[in-house]
Amino acid sequence: MVPLYFESATSLALKIRRGEITSEELTLLFIQRIEQFDASINAVVVRCFEEAIMRAKELDGVFAKDGSTIGPLHGVPITVKENNDVKGLTTMVGDPTKKDAPVAYSNSPLVQRLLDAGAVILGKTNLPIGCNDVQTYNTVYGTTSNPYDLSRTPGGSSGGSAAALCAGLTALELGGDIGGSIRVPAACCGIFGHKSTLSAIPFSYGPTRSHDIVVKGPLSRSSEDLELAMKLLAHIEGPAKRALTIKLPCNEKKKHLKDFRVAIWYDDAVCPVDSDILTALKKLVINLNVLGCTHVVEGAKPFDEKYGWKGGSAKAFRIYKCLLATEENLTMTPEEAQALLNTITTNTTYEKRKQIEWITQSAQSWHRANIERQNMRMAYERFFEEFDVLVCPICVSVAWPKDESGSGSHEWEEQKRSQKQRDECDVVQHFWQVGNRSIPGADGHKTPYHDQVFWSGVTNICGNPSTVFPAGRAAKSKTNMPVGLQVVGSEWNDLTTIAFVKALEKEGGYSFVPPKGY
Repeated sequence: MVPLYFESATSLALKIRRGEITSEELTLLFIQRIEQFDASINAVVVRCFEEAIMRAKELDGVFAKDGSTIGPLHGVPITVKENNDVKGLTTMVGDPTKKDAPVAYSNSPLVQRLLDAGAVILGKTNLPIGCNDVQTYNTVYGTTSNPYDLSRTPGGSSGGSAAALCAGLTALELGGDIGGSIRVPAACCGIFGHKSTLSAIPFSYGPTRSHDIVVKGPLSRSSEDLELAMKLLAHIEGPAKRALTIKLPCNEKKKHLKDFRVAIWYDDAVCPVDSDILTALKKLVINLNVLGCTHVVEGAKPFDEKYGWKGGSAKAFRIYKCLLATEENLTMTPEEAQALLNTITTNTTYEKRKQIEWITQSAQSWHRANIERQNMRMAYERFFEEFDVLVCPICVSVAWPKDESGSGSHEWEEQKRSQKQRDECDVVQHFWQVGNRSIPGADGHKTPYHDQVFWSGVTNICGNPSTVFPAGRAAKSKTNMPVGLQVVGSEWNDLTTIAFVKALEKEGGYSFVPPKGY
C-alpha cells in the first residue's frame, strides 16, 4: 500500500472529496515530513506553515458546510519553485544581492491559479542562482541533495522541486524550463515532469513581453497529475483574452501504447550518452514491442534532410545556444556588454568567444538565428506528421556527484571573492562560466558540463512539449540511481506526450519508486 505522502495529488484530492482525510491532516503530515527529512535534503527553503494550516482549515470548513470544493486540488498541500511569487514571501532566486528584497504583495498568475483550484501552499523550493544551472545550489539557501543519494545532485534548476516530490515532502510542484530545468531534475530524481508548449502557460498578468524558450510546467510523482496540472495552468493572459481561449487538444484515439507511432532517438555524436541511458532506451523498445506498440522506428530524429533540415543536430544546438544567450541576458546594459567584449583576448577559447558574441549580438544577428529556428520548426512539423511522439535522452547519465567547483563570481560571498574573479566573471552568465567541470557516467563516460543542455535544448528551442518519465534504474554503473527519458511531441500536443507517458505508467509499469529511508 502506498503511503499517503507518496500518493498522487489527484488521489489525495479524491480522498478529501470522499471525506477520508481532511486538508488539515494532510497539511500537518507534509509539514511533519519536511521537518523530519528536509534538513539533509534542503529542498523546501522558504516556508509558510502557519499560513498553510490556516488555509487548510478554511478549506475544510467549506467542505464541512455542504460537501462542496473550490476546485480539483481542494485541500491538497503543494510547493512551488522559489522564483514564483507567493504573497507575503520573498523571491530572491538564490541571489545574495537580493537579500533585502521586499515580500511579494501578490501571487504570480500561476500560483493564483493553483490556489483558485484549491491548493494549499506549504512553501517554495530551492534553485540555483538565477535558475541558471543543471545543479541546485546558491549562497542564500545552500545546496539541495538527491534523496536517492545525498552525495549526488537532484539536477537543476528545479532541483528543489524534484527532490521535495521524491522524498514525499509535497504533493505537486510548479517548475520552469529553458534548458531542461524541469526535465533534468525529474530524470535525476525518478519522477515525472512536463515542459509545456511555448506560451501555453503565461507568466504574467496583463500586456507583457512574450518570453522566448523559457516555459513553466508541473512536476509530479504520477503522470495523471501532469495532465491535471496542465489543464489548470494552460490559459490566455492579457489583452488576448478578449478574443482567444485555449483548450489543449486531446486525441481520444491515443490512449494505449498500441495507438502511438513512436520514434526512438538513441544517441547523438554532438552529445553522446552513457551506457545507463542507452540500456534504458533499448529496454524500452523491447518492452514497447511486447506491450503491443508495433509502430516503433529506431534511429529517427527531426534533424535530417528528409524533413527539410540541413546542418544536423550540431547546427540545431548552435542556434539554441545563440538564442538562449540573448534570452538569459536581456537586462545587460551597453556598458556591461562592452566590458564583456573587452575580455576577449588571443587566449580566449573558441567556446567562450562564441558565448560572448551571442550574449552581445545585434538584433539583426538574433533575427538571422530566429529565421533558422523557424526552418527548424518546419522540420519538426514534418517529422511529427510521421510520428506521434519522439522518445530520446534528457540527461547524458544518471544524477552525478555534486560539483560546485569553478562557480561564477556571484556565487561567492564578497569576502571570498578575489579581484580577478570579480573582473573576469561578473558580467558573464553563470552557467557558461563555471569552469572545466565534466559530468561522469557509466563505463568511464565523461561529458563536458555545458554540453549536457544539448538534449534539453534542441528539443525545446522550437517550443515543443516534452514529458519526462522514470525509465528504471541504472543497469551499467551499478549506482541504482533512477534513469529518466523524455517524450517530445508537436507544438500544443502536450496532452499527447502526457497520454503516452500515462500509457507507459499503466501498461508498462514505468512509475515512481520511492527512495529508501523516506
